[in-house]
Amino acid sequence: MVTYLICLLVVVACFAHSALGSSIVCEGSDICMNCPPGTTIYVGSAIFGRTQGAAICPSQQMFNTNCTSTTSTAKAQSLCNGQSLCCLNANIIVFGDPCPTTYKYLEVNFACF
Repeated sequence: MVTYLICLLVVVACFAHSALGSSIVCEGSDICMNCPPGTTIYVGSAIFGRTQGAAICPSQQMFNTNCTSTTSTAKAQSLCNGQSLCCLNANIIVFGDPCPTTYKYLEVNFACF
C-alpha cells in the first residue's frame, strides 16, 4: 500500500509541473505548440485525416470520415519531442494522404515536461 501511495504522489508531482495541450488545425494551416521556459514538448498523439463530420473543418470534400495517416503520431513526435517550440503544417507532404478526395485536419495532443 505504501508503494502505491508513493507511486501516486510521483505521478501527481509530475503532472503538477506540466502543461497539457490539444490543438486542431485544418489542412494547409500551421499548428504551433510552445512550452513554458525550462520545459519541452512531448507529443502524446497526433491524427492527420478525418474522423468526424462537419463539426471540425467543414468542407464540401468530406467523402471519407474514417481515415487517418498511420504515421501521424510518430511524425509529430520525431519533429517536436524535446523542443520548446514546434510548428507543424497540416499537409500531405508531411503526413501522407490517407484519403485523397477528403479535406483533412491535424489534431495534436501534447504535454510540456
